[in-house]
Amino acid sequence: MRRAFATIGAGVLAWCAQAQVDNVPRDVIEQRIEAAAEQFGGDNDVDLTGLFQVLVDHYNDPIDLNNATAQDLSSMMLLNDVQISALMQHIRRNGKLQSIYELQTISGWDANTIALIRPFVMVRDNALGSTANWREMLKNGSQEVTVRSTMNVQSRKGFMDRKNPFGLDYYSPTGAALPDFSNSHVEDSLRTNNKVYLGSPFRVYTRYRFRYRQNISFGFTAEKDEGEEFFKGSNPNGYDFYSAHLFIRNMGRLKAIAIGDYSAQFGQGLTFWNGLAFASKSSYTLNVKRNGVGLAPYTSVNENLYMRGVAATYALAKKWELTGFYSNKKLDGAVTSITSGSDTLGTNIEDLVFSSFQEDGFHRTTSEVDKKQSISERIIGGHLQYRSRTLSIGATATHVEYGATLQRAVQPYSQFDFQGSRLTNAGVDWNYLYRNFTWFGEVARSANGGTAMNTGVLVALDKSVSMSLLYRDYGRDYHGLYSVAFAEGTNPWNERGFFTGIEVRPNRQLQFNAYVDQFSFPWLRYLTDAPSAGYDWLAQVNWRPSKKVELYVRARHQDKAKNTAFDINGIDPLVRAEQTNYRVNVSCKVSSSVSLRTRVETVDYQRGSSPLSHGFLLYQDIVHRPMRSPVELTARFALFQTDSYDARIYAYENDLIGVFSIPSYYGRGVRWYGMARITPLRRVDVWVRYGAWIYRDVTAISSGLQEVAGNVRSDLKMQVRWMF
Repeated sequence: MRRAFATIGAGVLAWCAQAQVDNVPRDVIEQRIEAAAEQFGGDNDVDLTGLFQVLVDHYNDPIDLNNATAQDLSSMMLLNDVQISALMQHIRRNGKLQSIYELQTISGWDANTIALIRPFVMVRDNALGSTANWREMLKNGSQEVTVRSTMNVQSRKGFMDRKNPFGLDYYSPTGAALPDFSNSHVEDSLRTNNKVYLGSPFRVYTRYRFRYRQNISFGFTAEKDEGEEFFKGSNPNGYDFYSAHLFIRNMGRLKAIAIGDYSAQFGQGLTFWNGLAFASKSSYTLNVKRNGVGLAPYTSVNENLYMRGVAATYALAKKWELTGFYSNKKLDGAVTSITSGSDTLGTNIEDLVFSSFQEDGFHRTTSEVDKKQSISERIIGGHLQYRSRTLSIGATATHVEYGATLQRAVQPYSQFDFQGSRLTNAGVDWNYLYRNFTWFGEVARSANGGTAMNTGVLVALDKSVSMSLLYRDYGRDYHGLYSVAFAEGTNPWNERGFFTGIEVRPNRQLQFNAYVDQFSFPWLRYLTDAPSAGYDWLAQVNWRPSKKVELYVRARHQDKAKNTAFDINGIDPLVRAEQTNYRVNVSCKVSSSVSLRTRVETVDYQRGSSPLSHGFLLYQDIVHRPMRSPVELTARFALFQTDSYDARIYAYENDLIGVFSIPSYYGRGVRWYGMARITPLRRVDVWVRYGAWIYRDVTAISSGLQEVAGNVRSDLKMQVRWMF
């Protein structure tokens, strides 16, 4: 492995001498990513790679505001639908924009919004068509190669049978003796019985991509997680996960064609949506409407959120488009065989069944490898859309079929969940624009007769006040294997609710956002053994006294019903589970190259009459990014204390380019990390990041094979990127 990395690194450094100057400042992209990450709420497992790539693509090939569609603008995920609608209405009434600064005259647009999107947009009189031939596209396209490796510094229990490269071998926190690893029979027994990981502790990632504007994208991605084997054992061909795509746009009537891995998103996410989707509720109180982009290339390493096959979008007429897609891939799961009867000759008929999907993508132990790609999945579907300047109507139909039958362990709360080997969904979505008013929604039905719907409006009441309203009614028996719609729960079924959001911008310095969401669950839920209801509200004030200083204050309260935490004979009664968060965040640019970020956040959580759990987080960031320097530095120091996991606090962290993390802070301790970006040669950058969690009053961190002995857990990340 070391020789392989050395060879790749030498090749990158040798070839880069001929590279051109990289004009894409990385900090511009990361600032937008950090702003958008707030919309993911507490989802620390979200994959932001897709959004990162969209912003990079638009930076290299800016969107023409005069000729952009609403889908083009929403793909940046930096504008709300009120702003997009206001722009469309302005162009329709007054003609094409003459300058980017004309945006300041549009309702809902201010200097901050314009500055946010400025690197990704431009204004042209006429649409820029693509008349380049294939040879010119290949010659003038951009290419990128990225190689990354990550490793935990302290050995986890799963690697106790080997030496740690940093000399920090695993030991038992209780002082118990470890097995005799020199005995081959003991080693084999540990591996067979899932007591150790099969592969190395390194996580390795390699990626190549070629693109020409928005017209062509081709690339492949390969990754192995820590503990997975590499060029041996279960992975004789190298990496554990491979992904490749060829994506072409705007070839006459053929608007898009995808071969290989891709994503497909339609309507409000009720009928079919796979890939990136923002959280339903956040301080971005107007962003309650999904904006399906249709087909898009898949460039991430999530081993579940992709389609694998072929898809295309074709313009039937000026206002009509038809999309068809087909996918055939393998999923992870524990498949078993059961006897379902016998044939006329008395031979038993065996059926393949599984109880759940394994979605983490890990294949580190014998049992995880046995579950790898054991379930075949085929998806076929289509989307027909009519789109005019003010009205968009779409119809989606999909059919999903598995090579085994899903038989869940039925509990009272899950008795309406999907069971079987195939599912068909159909739905209709719409979006209507009238002046400063947008009406949107979707109605969907699954094959068993279950229905789900949501509908909402976005309205600009005047130049400084906008509102969002959304009603949803998801049947308890609705089934959506690829449904990602606005919801309080994890899935869009067994829920009714009404959301009200408001945004007020009285002047350039102040902005106020707030929402109230009331919801109910007509049937039981996990840890809630009766129908229940709840509410959630948030209020945030942003103050920007100057271009260099921004402060916001936020309060949020959540109230839901849950089973009591105490052991009680019979059915557990419901109690109120309440959580309140307060946050103060200050960002300050102290010089042209140095920025400071400070945050204080507290949380209180209580479930019924159980003791109140309190959480606290304080962190300080410093970012040093000189305009003309080959070195950039980023660091964080944080103090945190929570009484329980229920009082955990999430916070976005800066990471290697293309890597994003929103970890949860819980327990009691210190968190710090430092990161450096070095540009030794033109269009080549090298990244190094080291971070550590230091806990108090603990002798072990995590559990199972992920256990780390002691009170310190740290990791080292390195990356080389070459653009040419």
